[in-house]
Amino acid sequence: PLTEEMMAACAHTLWLTLSSCPLSNHIFDFSALRQDAVVISGRKMARQIREEARADVEKWVSAGNRRPHLSVVLVGDNAASHSYVLNKTRAAADVEHIDERRVCNAVCPDKDVDGFHVVNVGRMCLDQTTMLPATPWGVWEIIKRTGIPTLGKNVVVAGRSKNVGMPIAMLLHTDGRHERPGGDATVTISHRYTPKEQLRQHTQIADIIVAAAGVRKKASYITPVPGGVGPMTVAMLMKNTIKAAKNLLTPAERVRMVASS
Repeated sequence: PLTEEMMAACAHTLWLTLSSCPLSNHIFDFSALRQDAVVISGRKMARQIREEARADVEKWVSAGNRRPHLSVVLVGDNAASHSYVLNKTRAAADVEHIDERRVCNAVCPDKDVDGFHVVNVGRMCLDQTTMLPATPWGVWEIIKRTGIPTLGKNVVVAGRSKNVGMPIAMLLHTDGRHERPGGDATVTISHRYTPKEQLRQHTQIADIIVAAAGVRKKASYITPVPGGVGPMTVAMLMKNTIKAAKNLLTPAERVRMVASS
């Protein structure tokens, strides 16, 4: 795990915290943050993005299009039942009775608002416009909207999961001149097998660290847990839902939309 000792020589530009990262054993203690550190409110930024999404929807509907819908199926509302289902889900994941990738790929890529389908992952890797995974996209928006430069910067991403770590690294290192803008940063991915000494060296020179651990008094910008990346994930999911609705227009609807714009 990342320790404060490993970061002793650091003065990082940004420390982004993701509660899903397996390398974390830290909890934020805001009373101990260095006095000049800026805590980035993911809730405030997510609220702004939701307002943008709301305006986008109203403009979309006023042009005569159908209002986008996001459907979730949940059977039962009993707390004990939820706990039981959660335990069953964990047990099923443990025995791997379902191929997660096959399930994700069963969803139409154009309706895949989570950005997990292999087609959307491939488009992302090729720097094409696509459904981006919500959490990585949220991290990207936090960096962009905070005004922190990424061009030529050193970035360390702690974690290599297919849904979080890898997409974040892709967004931050790719060429910003392509169809899907990238960060043009130099990105290092660390994981559970990264030697501690290498991790120490990488983090000492990092300008931005994306991880699930807080290092007190070392960062200039910090996203808290909760209230940091989490709200941004939901906000970006709403943006993907609107994008999916627009992508599913029939040819006639597309012509009508262009004519009304």
